[in-house]
Amino acid sequence: MFETNRSRVGALALCALCALSLGCKKTGPRGQSALAQWVDSPSSGSKDGDTIKIPPLQVTFEIPETLYVFKTCGEASHSPDGSNKWIPVLTCGSTGEDVFDSEDEEESYFADDEATEAGAEPIDLTIYVTKKTRPIDERAVTWFEGQFKQAGLDIDEISYQHDYHKKAGIYAKLHIVDGGTGEPTREIIQFMFPREDVVFIARMEYPFGETRSVDADWQYVLWNFDFTAPAPS
Repeated sequence: MFETNRSRVGALALCALCALSLGCKKTGPRGQSALAQWVDSPSSGSKDGDTIKIPPLQVTFEIPETLYVFKTCGEASHSPDGSNKWIPVLTCGSTGEDVFDSEDEEESYFADDEATEAGAEPIDLTIYVTKKTRPIDERAVTWFEGQFKQAGLDIDEISYQHDYHKKAGIYAKLHIVDGGTGEPTREIIQFMFPREDVVFIARMEYPFGETRSVDADWQYVLWNFDFTAPAPS
């Protein structure tokens, strides 16, 4: 029953996000940047120590030394995900599936190990990329708010951030609610930040009332996700 409910709410969340038209529309190759071309044909990056680089996407990411929950962090498989077809770029998870292991895992903090051992739900923090089909700016906040509401999500917070961990974009904290009680059952944290003709989406979802240190890990990961200057043509 638990897995069935998780599948249902997960499908609801993905449908809601697809409804935002960030990855549900197709655009032609004419005039695309190198970043958008990478979305069409993703390639693997390289890893040097704890630093991951994906030059065609202008992405560099240093795996944080301190992670409380998402202790296994690395480059994702880049297979289009779900109905929205977003491309996972990086994944940090409380499990080790589909990522390259961090060499410093044994040195990480173990403040959340008891929760893991007690059977807490495995959760992920993933950064996706897709082609940008609408502006991601202050004026877009109201539009996204309406889309979230139409999808049946409660909005705890949504705002445009000019300098959020060195990035500008739209931050949202959303709730999936129980249809019978009206109480939140799951929480989604999402940050959308554009670059040229693509948009990156950092996202994590977990049971409402989660007590593990997901917020601290979120800040470390977002801060360490950087862009490099494009390679000379």
